[in-house]
Amino acid sequence: MPSKKTLNRSIVSKLDSVSRIIEDLNIQEPGQLIVVEGSRDREALLKLGVRTRIMTLRRFMRIASTDLLEKEGLTEIIVLTDFDRRGKFYSRVIKKICSGRVKVNTEYKYKLKKSLGSWIKDVEGIPSFLSNNADSKLKRV
Repeated sequence: MPSKKTLNRSIVSKLDSVSRIIEDLNIQEPGQLIVVEGSRDREALLKLGVRTRIMTLRRFMRIASTDLLEKEGLTEIIVLTDFDRRGKFYSRVIKKICSGRVKVNTEYKYKLKKSLGSWIKDVEGIPSFLSNNADSKLKRV
């Protein structure tokens, strides 16, 4: 079993990594849109301070099925679906729908998944993970 010191370092590393990813998400460019599965995921990102435009999957599918993607001036879709099988399926659907129309970026999703490992399975759980472990950051080893 890993020592408490090792676990503390691991959590601090994850917190730092997630913080950097959130900062990167906030480097807004015109035409960017983050797509999440549901309203709780959207609220979680807002709670984390993400300022880039965020849309739920349901609403996105409505506009993607028409020519509104082009009318909205979207140039990049950042996919932040959950880290489970359904989220992977939704990522593929978004890529297929947007193919040849808009750039689809799944890089942030995979960076978050890699950073959080098995600790978190969905986007809505990220703020509580961060707040529950924020005191670990104060106890840096």
